[in-house]
Amino acid sequence: MTKEKQAEILEAMDPDEADDVRELLAYPEDCAGGLMTTEYVALLETLTAEEAIEELRYKAPEAETIYYLYVTDTEEHLKGVLSLRQLIISPKDARIGDILNKNVMAVTVFEKQDRVTELIDKYGLLALPVVDQENRLQGIVTVDDVMDLLMDDRARKRRMVG
Repeated sequence: MTKEKQAEILEAMDPDEADDVRELLAYPEDCAGGLMTTEYVALLETLTAEEAIEELRYKAPEAETIYYLYVTDTEEHLKGVLSLRQLIISPKDARIGDILNKNVMAVTVFEKQDRVTELIDKYGLLALPVVDQENRLQGIVTVDDVMDLLMDDRARKRRMVG
């Protein structure tokens, strides 16, 4: 898409959404940052399960997916991941920081798309968090985004052959 067309579309968008798109356009197309969405749910590690569920009610309508809930500190450093199921079955007063899975796989914003695809496929992930060099959560890449990428790649290869 030409820069002029990008500017035209961004001008017509809601200002907050346009800001999100501008942020994503800063990343090369072939890296995790160019593939990620910024519509995810992050919860502070200090919340209780009950507080997290309340926050989820507020944040979920804007999120791409809520199967995985990403846990951060107050400076947005990725601390772990929590499944929606784990949150729901946890005691109301359990701290998110105590019930999260600290063994979370993530990629950096400049990780190549091939590596993102490989990790999602190898581990059967529905989404993969994307962090900056300081491990601050920037977005997520979802399995459907990877599938779209693979389908586009397959269609491109067919056009080249046929």
